[in-house]
Amino acid sequence: MIKKILIAVDGSKHSMKAVEFGSVIAKGLGAEVLLFHVVKPYNLPDSLKKFAEAEHMATIDADLLKKGAQYLLAGATDVARGAGLTDVEIEVEEGPIARTIVARAGTYKADMIVIGSRGMGDIEGMLRGGVSHRVELLAKCPITVVK
Repeated sequence: MIKKILIAVDGSKHSMKAVEFGSVIAKGLGAEVLLFHVVKPYNLPDSLKKFAEAEHMATIDADLLKKGAQYLLAGATDVARGAGLTDVEIEVEEGPIARTIVARAGTYKADMIVIGSRGMGDIEGMLRGGVSHRVELLAKCPITVVK
């Protein structure tokens, strides 16, 4: 039985479709939902950090990305509530995206992961395979990939 669903959210069109799809499934089954976003670590070498500070240049840090993720998840929560869900959890973690999704699904004891087929990935994702593909390979529970 599916009692807990983790829905990975990155703000892309496919991920928002995954929120819609996963929410409808959760509503029909009476399952709990966790909307989950992963912030990829953004580490500059110390020499570049010092240069940026000396030149009074803004840098992107994990805290700023996590604040942006909260805004993104608020929109995803609205979509889930539009599908009839009343109790939706949201979470943001920092780490390698696919592995962090799978690890959180494990600790959440998710019975299913719902993820978009294409996200806000980069060239690395095109070369090594997308996040959804890596999640499929690593996960211990069923995965639904939404196009």
